[in-house]
Amino acid sequence: VTLNDLGFIEAAKVLGETMTKEKDASKAISDTYRKLTGQLPKVKELELLLSVQKAAIERFNNSPEKTKGWLTAGIYTIDKKLDAATIAANAEVTSIIMNSDATITKR
Repeated sequence: VTLNDLGFIEAAKVLGETMTKEKDASKAISDTYRKLTGQLPKVKELELLLSVQKAAIERFNNSPEKTKGWLTAGIYTIDKKLDAATIAANAEVTSIIMNSDATITKR
């Protein structure tokens, strides 16, 4: 029960906000990946996550109401000074990492 569990969604939101505070998107994604998996992402993984982030930011900017699913879950309140579309996009990227084999499976 990871993908849609409220606890996981809220954790993704909090990490998404932390990522938004980092100006370098590659570093933000790499740091979050490392926090969740204990390792750095491979180049292709990072490139894929950056492309997901970019597409999500565009999607959330075009339809701001879609950010609500990410930003209103749980009790944590996001920093209103930060860009909501970017936080939601980073939460989506975090969710992908959290639900990946690299996070869930210990080898």
